[in-house]
Amino acid sequence: MTAQLNSKLEQRVETLCQHGCESVSACIKALRAGQMFAEVADLDVAERRMVLDELESIMAPYEGEGKG
Repeated sequence: MTAQLNSKLEQRVETLCQHGCESVSACIKALRAGQMFAEVADLDVAERRMVLDELESIMAPYEGEGKG
């Protein structure tokens, strides 16, 4: 886990993760591109960055699975 998230951001990450790996990957891509979506629309730039960092950390072990 990256830097300690406050309860609001922790809940947001958990909600995103409940949608599954493909959805989380799409969220990571959107956040990297600076795009907004409902689950992060009320977060400021720093909070969105923390959510992105946490999602990337969670997904890191799965990178490359199912390819090749």
